[in-house]
Amino acid sequence: MKITVIPTGNAPTHYSFSGEVITAHHDEETESFDLSVIPTDGKFTGVGVDTLDLPASQIVRDAYRDSAGELHVTLCQKVGSGHWETGITFDSADYNPELVLVKYRTDKPYAGYAYAITSTGVTGAQSAQRG
Repeated sequence: MKITVIPTGNAPTHYSFSGEVITAHHDEETESFDLSVIPTDGKFTGVGVDTLDLPASQIVRDAYRDSAGELHVTLCQKVGSGHWETGITFDSADYNPELVLVKYRTDKPYAGYAYAITSTGVTGAQSAQRG
């Protein structure tokens, strides 16, 4: 399974993977989503959220299975103020919940406290004004 992570204002603290089942972790709660039901050339139609106090679009943003049968999933990482962009695409086996997986743009002006949330809490924090 190929994973891409996008920056959002709210998201699980981290994810775990078992085959094509993604488990989102948030506020000491978990919820699992089985994406194995997406057929070849199939497109994500949304997930139902029963446990987590998050909108579904801020857990699993997008998913599709390509013509070769590989699943591609877009997940979210909570970030603070500043300019962020989508991170690289990687294999789910390489996922590290302690890393900031989105890119912080230092070339754009901002004022505030830029941070990202990982399984270990607030990380990558910068408090300054640029520009």
